[in-house]
Amino acid sequence: MTEDHPLLTVLANWPGRVSTQLAFEARGFVVHRAWQNRMIEFCGENQVDVLTRYWDEVALETMRCAGKVHSEMRYFGIEPKYRSAFLDELFVAMDFKEPPFKYPPLVRCLFEHMKKTWFDKEFANGETAFIRMQKRREGERLGIRTAGWTGRKRDVLPFIEEFSSAHGFKRRRNRWHKDLGCGLVFEIGTDLGGSPFCTQMPLTFRIFHADDPTFAFELGGNEPFDQLVYGSRLYGGGGDASEFVLGIRANIELFDVIAVSLEASQQA
Repeated sequence: MTEDHPLLTVLANWPGRVSTQLAFEARGFVVHRAWQNRMIEFCGENQVDVLTRYWDEVALETMRCAGKVHSEMRYFGIEPKYRSAFLDELFVAMDFKEPPFKYPPLVRCLFEHMKKTWFDKEFANGETAFIRMQKRREGERLGIRTAGWTGRKRDVLPFIEEFSSAHGFKRRRNRWHKDLGCGLVFEIGTDLGGSPFCTQMPLTFRIFHADDPTFAFELGGNEPFDQLVYGSRLYGGGGDASEFVLGIRANIELFDVIAVSLEASQQA
């Protein structure tokens, strides 16, 4: 059965990962780029085309299916508006799947990196140190301030207010909305249940169309946008106060970048 939702019509015009990533980087966020380059270094320059196309195609499937897809499983929760023949080919050609990795990346070298991180403690510690260094430098460069942060989930509220209001989001209780001229609504929410302390990023993100608000692209957890901009999961929860506040700001900024890109795509 074909899905007929106005949200899917607008999402079909998303300009893609590369332009979205460049706009995000223009705002000063580059940790994901450092990680992409690290994966290219690990895989080898001869894998650049495969890696970039893989990241592009996963992003397109994810956006155009409103997140109701698991590209590594080739699972689609709705009738896909876009299905990548390239990802289908990678999936069919896979000969490296092994436990405990149930649904590994479809590119062998990314899987090899995953395994090495899992089983080689020294290697894993080196990768963690690299990430933390990148985040520390970025936090210092962006002037991230942590006053008021104690690690409790409710601490995120004033930070969300600060970072989202700068881009035109309006607060409605513990939700922040941005209404686009094309009918889309971008909503930032909070997940304050369970433990009062932040064990992961307590933010939720929803994109829906004002004419069909029950059908939404919903994102959350520590990796809300990683399928759209590979490496953005590194802005997830964890680390010290500066890293956490950087993550809050980065995820809100990337959400707004996506909003701007979709609004512009409707005016083109």
